[in-house]
Amino acid sequence: MGISRKIPNTIVGRQMAMSKAKKKKDSAKTPSDNILSDATSQRLEDDLAAYNKGIKAIVLAKTAYRRAVELAIPQRSILKTYITSYHDSLNSCINRGTILPSARVFYALDVTNKRLPKMASDDELLLAGELVLSGDLLRIKDGGIAMSGPTIAAYTLVYNKAKPLIEAINSTLTDYKTTTTNLRLQTTEIDDLIKHIWNEVEGYYSLIFPSSRRVLCRLWGVRYISVGTPSVVTGNCKNELGEALTGVKVRIVGANNSTESDAFGNFSLNTGLYGNLELLAIQKNYEKTITDFFKENGEEMAVAIMMESVV
Repeated sequence: MGISRKIPNTIVGRQMAMSKAKKKKDSAKTPSDNILSDATSQRLEDDLAAYNKGIKAIVLAKTAYRRAVELAIPQRSILKTYITSYHDSLNSCINRGTILPSARVFYALDVTNKRLPKMASDDELLLAGELVLSGDLLRIKDGGIAMSGPTIAAYTLVYNKAKPLIEAINSTLTDYKTTTTNLRLQTTEIDDLIKHIWNEVEGYYSLIFPSSRRVLCRLWGVRYISVGTPSVVTGNCKNELGEALTGVKVRIVGANNSTESDAFGNFSLNTGLYGNLELLAIQKNYEKTITDFFKENGEEMAVAIMMESVV
């Protein structure tokens, strides 16, 4: 393959390409020194601002989601324990004869069902929790005895504390998915803008010797990729906690060969590609990660990969 342009595939890559172009545009001493057309310059201002806003929204939404998950973990466990204890007490009273088996109907259970309600998901957990409250109220109105271990008052406190924290997981996850979708919808416009910028920049420097032209164009965010002398790209894969990840499938975008990280998260790849490259990393339970890096022809280098767990 010859030397070719490479539109970035990542959010960070697109942001960097536009940011470089804006930095060069803004560094022009006079408007006439700006080599971009007025229309492209305005698009750059508007699109980069919108893209940065979208990226910030994603970061905030993801942070809110992860915090919601962290806050809900202990409350989910406590609520499940209280639901279990309540149903154990109910079954114990039925065994002693102080409560009739027919009382199980108040909890949407068959009269012979001694098993705990399903609590595998948050929706099932909250439903089981709600049925304890509504069922106990109906049972007491029907003349049933009050139970202890836990009392319904103690149980209600636990349920009322846990419910909004557990529900916050779904709402913050929805917000996160919305922000990622909104940013994805900008991709077509952003990629088209980047192409326009690169076309105008390369057109402006078209009479300059190719190697010198590429150096100048890179200052405007233009990315090039080519094949040259084979060399080794090494690196390390870690998660957001800094823990080494083993078994991560890693390859350079545009190359056919791939490898997997070892027990220490390390990997090694041979490639003849150079220029503005991207490392693709895939691991179960983690977000697909593309890491941008620049490599000179024949240069051996190391690239660090940080992967985030799936939201």
